[in-house]
Amino acid sequence: MVDPPSVPDDPLTDWRHAGDTTETPFAAPGLTVRAHIRLYEDDRLREAVRERTGVDRSWRFFLATRLELTPSPPVTGALRGLVASRASHGFADRLEDRGFEAVDRVERRSLRVGNEDARLFGYDARCRVVGVTLSVDGWLAVWAPDGAFRLAGGAYPTAVVDGAGPAADALADCLDPSAFRAELFELVRGVA
Repeated sequence: MVDPPSVPDDPLTDWRHAGDTTETPFAAPGLTVRAHIRLYEDDRLREAVRERTGVDRSWRFFLATRLELTPSPPVTGALRGLVASRASHGFADRLEDRGFEAVDRVERRSLRVGNEDARLFGYDARCRVVGVTLSVDGWLAVWAPDGAFRLAGGAYPTAVVDGAGPAADALADCLDPSAFRAELFELVRGVA
């Protein structure tokens, strides 16, 4: 059984805990990777959009994951690179599974999380709903603070890029990408 990641309670007060899952994203002779994933969705944004447009769906999400590698190898630069690469591709797949299209990894840099520099990956995507296309930013951080890897990130809409009318106007009024990004990075930094 993989221990769940610790997530910050206060910033998630208005978010809905959408579930915990345990998966085995990789297994080969000599190494098994198991993941405990906690998923949260922003119910404030969901309600605001539903009130204005009648569309009921999740618009922003946050996930935190703790990985367990068996047997437990030492965390080396090569292992960090391998885990980060696999996690980056897996996160792009997760975005597509959530209905995002044209997912493209566009950035890679560091993000300070606690006493460690996490590898941070940025993604651009699109989301089509009720005749409106939204641009979406996604972020995933990968680090190993205590020899166990953590992955944390999420995605949020940034702008209406195609479509017009009341639904497009209402959606545009509900978006605050700089606040969404700041809140997501605060949540990522709170994962232990």
